[in-house]
Amino acid sequence: MNVHLVGNGNSQNLYTFDVNAYVVACNVPKHKHNYKVLSIIDQKVLVWLQNNRTAIHPVEIWCTPEIKRYAESKSLPGTYKDVYKKRHRWNSGHLAVEHMAKTHNEIHMWGMDSMFTDDLTSLMDDRVQRPQRPNLNKEWRPNWSTVFKQAPNTRFVVHIPDGAKGIEYAENCCYRHHKK
Repeated sequence: MNVHLVGNGNSQNLYTFDVNAYVVACNVPKHKHNYKVLSIIDQKVLVWLQNNRTAIHPVEIWCTPEIKRYAESKSLPGTYKDVYKKRHRWNSGHLAVEHMAKTHNEIHMWGMDSMFTDDLTSLMDDRVQRPQRPNLNKEWRPNWSTVFKQAPNTRFVVHIPDGAKGIEYAENCCYRHHKK
């Protein structure tokens, strides 16, 4: 089975629906892909969901224990599974990929633009307002190396637009280019 993480970077539009895929999406996606799981670690996302309860179809949601408690206290849609440990400056993509690597030997990543550009914008930014972000790439990129190196038998495939240049993270991480 193909396993895909679809993030909220602009390059998420490179992903094309695969009926046989197991898709994990980050936060509250705008795309129409048929995801099986959401990865949510930010309480601001849950506050938005409180006011927009029909924005997601009820699926399994991977989260931290704190997020699970909050979501259940507000009876938010979905089945919350506390499979993550809260980590400073780790995003929902890091944690989802780390979790998937425990049971899959190949993981495809889409819409993870901060991995290969300095663009930290998210297609979700109009839904969940954020203060101006510091340069998180200085902290996020070393976290990707950690995730990849702790799963040496897993192949990580980052899908990026033609012309984009990938960053060396680990031997088991490669890039696949696509026309926009």
